[in-house]
Amino acid sequence: MSALTSSTAQESGLLTDAGRELMGIDGHYRAGHWTAVRLPPHVGNSVELQTTDGDGVAVVYEQKFIAEPSDNGDEPVFAYCIPGTEAAPLIIRSDSQPPDAVVRDPASVADGLQVMLKTRFPEVGVPAEGPSMISVDMPWVVVLGDPLDIDTIGVNELLGRPASVAVTRLDNADAAPDHELGYSGVDLIVVTGGAVDVLQQLSPAQGEAIGSWVRGGGRLLVTLGASAKSLLPAAPWLSELLPDEIVSSSVVTMDPSGFETFTNSQTRLQEFEAWQFPKVIGAGGATLSRVGEVLIAGRTSRRIGLPLAIRYTAGMGKITLVAADLDAAPFDQWPERLDLVTKLTGELLSEKRSEVGSSFRISGYSDLSGQVRRALDHFPIKRSIGFSIIALIIAALIALVAPLDYLLVRRVLGNPLLGWVTFPVVAILLSVALVMAAAPRSSDPEPPGQSTADDSDSLRPTGGDSLLRTRGIEFLDIDSSTRTSRLFRWSYLYSHPAQVVGVRAEPNSSLAAITASTTYQVLRPFGAPGREMGGIQIDAWNIPIHVPITRLDTHATAPRDQPEQSLTSRIGSLELAPRSSKSLALQMQLRTNIEASPVQRRRGSELLQGELTNPFDVDLLDAMLIYQNWVYLLPTRFPASVTVPDVDRLRQKNFRWQLSRQRALESSSQTEAWDVTETNQLDRLAEMLMFHDVVGGTRYTGLQNEILGHLDWTDLLNEDRCILIARCRAPWTTLSVETDAGTIIPAGETDSWVRVVLPVEEERRQADPNQ
Repeated sequence: MSALTSSTAQESGLLTDAGRELMGIDGHYRAGHWTAVRLPPHVGNSVELQTTDGDGVAVVYEQKFIAEPSDNGDEPVFAYCIPGTEAAPLIIRSDSQPPDAVVRDPASVADGLQVMLKTRFPEVGVPAEGPSMISVDMPWVVVLGDPLDIDTIGVNELLGRPASVAVTRLDNADAAPDHELGYSGVDLIVVTGGAVDVLQQLSPAQGEAIGSWVRGGGRLLVTLGASAKSLLPAAPWLSELLPDEIVSSSVVTMDPSGFETFTNSQTRLQEFEAWQFPKVIGAGGATLSRVGEVLIAGRTSRRIGLPLAIRYTAGMGKITLVAADLDAAPFDQWPERLDLVTKLTGELLSEKRSEVGSSFRISGYSDLSGQVRRALDHFPIKRSIGFSIIALIIAALIALVAPLDYLLVRRVLGNPLLGWVTFPVVAILLSVALVMAAAPRSSDPEPPGQSTADDSDSLRPTGGDSLLRTRGIEFLDIDSSTRTSRLFRWSYLYSHPAQVVGVRAEPNSSLAAITASTTYQVLRPFGAPGREMGGIQIDAWNIPIHVPITRLDTHATAPRDQPEQSLTSRIGSLELAPRSSKSLALQMQLRTNIEASPVQRRRGSELLQGELTNPFDVDLLDAMLIYQNWVYLLPTRFPASVTVPDVDRLRQKNFRWQLSRQRALESSSQTEAWDVTETNQLDRLAEMLMFHDVVGGTRYTGLQNEILGHLDWTDLLNEDRCILIARCRAPWTTLSVETDAGTIIPAGETDSWVRVVLPVEEERRQADPNQ
């Protein structure tokens, strides 16, 4: 904390430019994503982080309980917020004042909280040169150990071009966030054999943060060679992610020909020590489940075939294992080492990125989230007036005032002073006509009643209409093997009159029935400035938005008789301008008690067979079972807990053709082109969000999928998994609004989707009773 101990800070308790390496991960962060902020010493139990969101609105993240204090007090303490823009301001307040601070400005003390830090987040720059904001289109890699030359991708010293990949190297455990939210903007984490010292320094909360991030959809690359003997014991969180057959394995001498063939290398490698990866997990010769997809096949020095690189699913994330210490000899001087890493990570580290210039000129946004935003931010109650109508109104005003003043006042009445009366009369009449034209549509659906009850499931109508509307989309993702689940809800809240409200989100009874425990739940403003979402309109707000975070640390001790502390999230002091809307996002990570049986695959085939049961107590609509590139279309209504006796009898289609609406003609096929301006088919947009890369990604839609890229499950369509996807009649969560008249549930629609990852087992060969 040397950056926070300057003489200026000791005198005033404030900082302006120092300490930026304490923001994010070693000074690196993404705008619009959760960012960890390492707090100064002597912080109290109540902490507030104030910054601005993408709309330029001040947001105060209230954190009553940050982390469970350690016994020695040496572990770093983090708070979390979301900077909405580049160089967003940051103010840290706490209920504990540093012992050497002198308060010179009484205005800096509010509600018993003392301002401890005033600064700004770093600007966009070169991440390799220090603290910097990382742009959306730049991959972000966090490295524990050797960066394996990833930080040299795109570097051209002659042209002065910096790296095209942002690499954050964690040489000190103090920079590692203690909650998975701190890694929300990271694309890949790399762990090599040289990270043993850093891994030993990580606290249990910091290690669990990385593990939870991976299970929630993160990507992890681990090199396991001879150093695995000390690497795995130093990282208990990593051992929990890996199968027991890998954790309890041993070192074996491998032939390097597999790596040489994979990279088309012309440089010979020597034999090396590697961690032995099993081919399959089975018993008695019957294969139960593969460890994962074998990326590189190799052999030992004794000519025994073993994998050199494998990739498998951990929850909803992907883990790539390499059976070699790539940061040690003979790989540290191997010219093709970087080619090996880039091929193993797919298109993530590729320098070739598709251009979206033409789509941006047509639609005004370059990301798929911008098209979803246009679809959500549309309310029938609001009358839309085109620019041509506005131009005609202005022309009518000019035409009425000028001829009226000349012909009527001067020529007919003969008194020019009457122009001081006719002009305001015309302006007032036109203003009244515009106000009447801007009235809400009478054909809008009747809103639900209001109530002052605390339970949203029992709201009693009290009459009246607050003219609040909502429109949203929701995704509930469940991995049936680990029972890891996450929920993401993106909603727009519209208000016709100006008002200040509070918003609360909580699970419905259907979600509460399948929830075993909740890791975190946070409701917060959502948006990204710039061309990705088409730009955010900035208005003038006077009241900061308050986002309370009651439980943020999974290791915190909380009363067992107060589950609502982790099951309810809210936003306070949300100021809505007249006829305006606000974008809100709800994030949850939880564990469910869903019990889903594995799906069988025909032996030696890509086709599924056997039974399929709806694991929920609610009906599923337009359900589909997706396995690799095949989709099985279930009945329009898949009733709760009902079993389909034979999956093989369902209608089957090519999944890529299903997404692109491709159909076969007599001698060719026809694909439906993607319309970047279409905003009336939200279900089509949802399908593209969930499997954007299946149809070719940007090559098909012409748009990137960076903002909501965590929803893309293309990587989970492998040999060992299938995905049950369906719409739900009712959403899994309820969004209620607290107004002066009471608590109401705004009228509006929320498209709710559920996805369940099911394991796939190969059909076992029946034993011959005659043998």
